[in-house]
Amino acid sequence: MKRYTFFCGAYNLMMGGIKDFRESFETEEEAKEKAEQIAKDPFVDWVQIFDKKTDTATIYKVINGKLVECEADTE
Repeated sequence: MKRYTFFCGAYNLMMGGIKDFRESFETEEEAKEKAEQIAKDPFVDWVQIFDKKTDTATIYKVINGKLVECEADTE
C-alpha cells in the first residue's frame, strides 16, 4: 500500500470503511489529480485523501463536479 490512500463515495457516513477505498498513490499530487477526475462522476459526493505517514486526512465535498475542501473539525 502506498503512502496516500484515496477514498470516495456517494454518502459520507463518517465511519470509513473498506468499501469506500479506491486506490493508493505515492504522492499527494497524484491523489489530488485522481480526486479531481472522480469529482466529475455524478454519483460521487465526497473524497478523502489520507496520508498514512502523518496520520492526517484531507476531506472534500463534491459540488457541481468540483472539489471543495471541508474545514477541519475542531471539536
